[in-house]
Amino acid sequence: MTATTLTAPSAGGASGRGPLLLGVRHHGPGSARAVRAALDAAAPAAVLIEGPPEADALLPLAADPGMRPPVALLVHAVDDPGRAAFWPMADFSPEWVALRWALDHGVAVRFVDLPAAHSLAMAHDPSWADGEGDSDDGDGGGGGGGGGGDCGDPEAAAADLDAGADAAGGAPGGDAAGPA
Repeated sequence: MTATTLTAPSAGGASGRGPLLLGVRHHGPGSARAVRAALDAAAPAAVLIEGPPEADALLPLAADPGMRPPVALLVHAVDDPGRAAFWPMADFSPEWVALRWALDHGVAVRFVDLPAAHSLAMAHDPSWADGEGDSDDGDGGGGGGGGGGDCGDPEAAAADLDAGADAAGGAPGGDAAGPA
């Protein structure tokens, strides 16, 4: 899972650098510390976190002292609760750290991603299928349940991710990329 935190510097922060993109590939304490350090250094005016924009109204709930990870955001189709997605967060989740940083610093925070309503509708509509990993074709990769899908060659997928980080100015395999 790739989580992305996008920040825009404040007037008192990084002078005229433009947005700072932090691509997070590994969810763990090191990534969370790197995100916190980057936010402290950039002092952004806004923080955008990968997640469904329909849940923006719920973000202030994370400021409640009683709201402590592990927590998760769940969305589902009203007519089919089995068609669902969730976004889990732990203390060491970069998303949770970015969310809490924004709330603690009085900074605007929003989710940014394809709306969950669109994702759930696409999952229900077979005309959106791309034909990859959508059905069990006997190769053992089968589609259907639990997240992801058949990724094919894992080494090629990792190389593609590293190439994308290089193109964005980040370190291959790193947790955070510099200014985009």
